[in-house]
Amino acid sequence: MATAGLVSLPGMMTGQILAGSPPSLAVKYQILIMLTITLGTGFGILVAVSAASRRLFDKRERLRVDRVSVPAPD
Repeated sequence: MATAGLVSLPGMMTGQILAGSPPSLAVKYQILIMLTITLGTGFGILVAVSAASRRLFDKRERLRVDRVSVPAPD
C-alpha cells in the first residue's frame, strides 16, 4: 500500500490535485481508499476461508474427504 501511491498517481488523487484541492487532502483521501480496498479484500478472504472451513471440516476438526470433489480425467 505504501508504494501504490508513489509508483503511480491513481485517478482520484490526480483529479483532486488538478481540480485545485490541496495535495495533502488528496493524499488523505487516497490513503482512505487504499485502506478500504485492503479491508474489503481481507474481509472477503476471511469469509471465504470460514465458509470453506465449515464445509470441509467436521465438529471434531477432521477433514471430510468425501466433501472434496476431484475433477474427472478427460
